[in-house]
Amino acid sequence: MKRNRKLLLAIAVVAVCGALVATYDFIARLLHVPLFCPFAGNGCDIVQDSPYAVVFGVPLSFWGIIGFASYVLFSCLATRSNTNQRRYLGTLAALAALQLSGMAYFSYIELTVIRAVCSICVFSAALHVALAVLILLAIRKASAEARAA
Repeated sequence: MKRNRKLLLAIAVVAVCGALVATYDFIARLLHVPLFCPFAGNGCDIVQDSPYAVVFGVPLSFWGIIGFASYVLFSCLATRSNTNQRRYLGTLAALAALQLSGMAYFSYIELTVIRAVCSICVFSAALHVALAVLILLAIRKASAEARAA
């Protein structure tokens, strides 16, 4: 299980990056500041000003902060616990499936309904995909180590 430590730390680092991006988005929304959208002109502001940018009265960027913070929490817990590591990896896998489903839905809305592309959203989606791959690699490595033991 010690080999998984590097993968779990990588998950935490990628998730911290995602949390920082989501925090920037959330603060910009609260302060009504235009977002820096390097590859999509004002696409980020168009997406952020749409009614789809809020779920249950809470901005999606705040949900992103919660999601990325959850990745950090569970990856750190898995790093510290050899006995419960598989349980935490399962929780991370479920979280990744939920996040990827949400990102896929909102990407679809972005492209077909809002008709604008937000480069911050695309970057966030890429981070979620990277996290899912890292989580699958960690699960695979944990399973292989369990079989070898």
